Amino acid sequence: MRLAVLCAVMLLAGPARAADYASQQGAWIRNKAESKIPEGITPSDAPMVVMQDNGTALRFVMFAMTETGLQPEITYEGAYDGKPYPYGKEGTRSFTHLSPTSFRTDWKSGEGVTVSELVTFNAANTKMRIEGKRTDAAGKVTDYVQVWDRLQ
Repeated sequence: MRLAVLCAVMLLAGPARAADYASQQGAWIRNKAESKIPEGITPSDAPMVVMQDNGTALRFVMFAMTETGLQPEITYEGAYDGKPYPYGKEGTRSFTHLSPTSFRTDWKSGEGVTVSELVTFNAANTKMRIEGKRTDAAGKVTDYVQVWDRLQ
């Protein structure tokens, strides 16, 4: 409920201009201690590297630990325009700025899973907090919180 209210307030304020935003560019790792992940959701413990985030275009790689070591798992190349772009093997993901320090992202898998996330940054732009809502193909909704730390 809190996520829905916060999204509604931010939508009324209108999207931030590209020049007024917290860039994701850099490397990030999930903070396990601050994240609240319920049973049934398996988050990545591998880093995410954002190669481009100029407020309009966005390009990043999610990594995974495999038997041969750290490997790129999912790449994304799109924009903050609310339109879906390819994400992973069969999914799409969209991004939209909501304020200078927040954006919304929506993901749809080819298997009927959807995820809606509100992402906010702290004032120093060193922490990224993700409040998410995952709906599986059967309609079961699971809320979660992930906190990511920028690697220096």
